[in-house]
Amino acid sequence: MSQQDHSQPKSFSLGRILLIAVPAAAIAWGVQSYWDNAREQAEKKTEQNTVRNLLGTESANKLAKEFTDADGDLLADPPEDEAKLQDPDELVFSYYASTEEGDEQQTWKTFTEALSQRTGKPVKYVRFADVSEQLRALREGTLHMTAFGTGAVPTAVNKSGFTPLCCFADTDGNYSYTMKIIVPADSDIKKVEDLRGKRFTFTRPRSNSGYKAALAMLLADHDMQPERDYAWGFSYGHENSIAGVADKQFEAAAVASDVLDREIAAGKISEDSIRTIYESKPFPPGVLGYVSNLTPELREAIRETVAEFKIDGTPLAEYGAGKPIELAMVSYKKDWAPVRDINKAVEEAREQVQ
Repeated sequence: MSQQDHSQPKSFSLGRILLIAVPAAAIAWGVQSYWDNAREQAEKKTEQNTVRNLLGTESANKLAKEFTDADGDLLADPPEDEAKLQDPDELVFSYYASTEEGDEQQTWKTFTEALSQRTGKPVKYVRFADVSEQLRALREGTLHMTAFGTGAVPTAVNKSGFTPLCCFADTDGNYSYTMKIIVPADSDIKKVEDLRGKRFTFTRPRSNSGYKAALAMLLADHDMQPERDYAWGFSYGHENSIAGVADKQFEAAAVASDVLDREIAAGKISEDSIRTIYESKPFPPGVLGYVSNLTPELREAIRETVAEFKIDGTPLAEYGAGKPIELAMVSYKKDWAPVRDINKAVEEAREQVQ
């Protein structure tokens, strides 16, 4: 006969279960905590990198090493070596770099004809889609007279030897504009703080009113960082931002007040379609100027053309948004001080991003 197995089945006590389960749970909790912390740190690092990238990496306020500034006007001096001065057979002229289609060549035709007559040289109008191409052309000597938006002027001065000369002004010689944050007229965004959790549209990276001034204000005055506090994007043009807000494609955008006035005056948008929730202190507008290494004779001829040119009755009058305007001489050292302050604030913010 076979023997029967009289052994009792082993019991699983609560204590034994806990002995196994508690360490396992602790390990699982530890692993989950580790990954939660790692994810949080990764997200924070991404936010930091995004803000640093948006704030840029270069100092826009520092004159490049190849330039000198003996007279302290913060502009590149013309070369002392006459061999380095430009006296081109043909002057190359452009207006703002833009991806927008438009007949700017025709708008500036009366001015370029006056410039040609004064200098005794043919003037060729060219168009740039990107500011970087425009800056490169100045440095390489293939562009001689051009215009930059307010925010790009310090970079053009310090990196490409650009000399700001004149801008559009009213008939009393006054010139300035402001940065406005606009939203659709029926938006629930009533004040700057309401931008948290929304999507904010900048114009382009070098713009003062459409980018730097707004970014610096949101950081310094409201502790609002892109990614962390609001989504963001670029429209690549003040006109694009204005139209996008008016059409309710954009929730909010930073734009230049003079461009906004011009778009309204031209009937491109209705004033009733947008609402302003913030307006900055005044800034100098975009400016027309020349590269610093032109011959003294050419520089003087350009200045004389500007001083004598009358806008009334020419296509350039459209830039007045229905009001009379003229070309007024500017002072980079004085007029662009607020813009250089914005650049300095942006650089300091870049260092302080934690």
